[in-house]
Amino acid sequence: MERDAMTATVDSTSEPVYKERYVAFLDLLGFKALVELAENDASESERLKEVLDLLNRTLCNNTYLGTRFTHFSDCIVITSDASPDALRDIFRSVGTLTRNILQFDMFIRGGITRGGAFHSERFVYGTAVSRAALIEEDKANGAKGPLTLLSTEVYADVKAQGHDFLQWVESDSPDRFFVHYLLNYAEYHKTPNLPGKVNLDADAERIALFTSRRLLNDSGSVLAKAQWFQSYWNRTVARPDGFAAIKADPSLVEPGGPRTRIVRRMWASTRSPSG
Repeated sequence: MERDAMTATVDSTSEPVYKERYVAFLDLLGFKALVELAENDASESERLKEVLDLLNRTLCNNTYLGTRFTHFSDCIVITSDASPDALRDIFRSVGTLTRNILQFDMFIRGGITRGGAFHSERFVYGTAVSRAALIEEDKANGAKGPLTLLSTEVYADVKAQGHDFLQWVESDSPDRFFVHYLLNYAEYHKTPNLPGKVNLDADAERIALFTSRRLLNDSGSVLAKAQWFQSYWNRTVARPDGFAAIKADPSLVEPGGPRTRIVRRMWASTRSPSG
């Protein structure tokens, strides 16, 4: 398990207010089908429990950046301050959660906007929340594949920050930009194999197996999502000296060992952010 440690000053008395925030609305694809399977299949019931546990435990609030998350049923809402560091934090959160869920043969789809929002432990609402949900739900122009789509204003903010932020963004067509949640896999064989580096080999094999099964067995919109993911992986991750391209291959078998779970945690400090 890899921990993403962040240092921040914690003020337990502070209360979020309605203000301009970045908002991510995420939907767990295939959740209804999984719930139905879990009623009569012990292995699917265990997978459901693992997925729900990941939805609850993967992310954390970050007081310094104003980042908060709320999970209900198959949906997650993440909001943060409207600052560059906070936007990066949302990208990392979306990427981490999506990669975790991929290890259990599930996809995430969503949208990210910037605008008015209120987010406390009990309530989350605002025009930006509604627009983020619309991006995810839009049948004609929204996030059809398993991706978290950026609104126009969010992508403009990304471009303004330059390469450090643009590396977190991919596109599947002109003017459609989404969080590059496979970035860690794309960069894996480009970075030194230093002590402490998380091994992604088995994870990649498992993702290839799950996607291959979908390509072989699914149809309609479910198959289309698998084909979209296959194209995304083969375009950004697959390389001759790295991970293989994903294809429909009935000979693939699941690798042994536990699935990787990455959990983000904020380490509280009494120091100031610059201290």
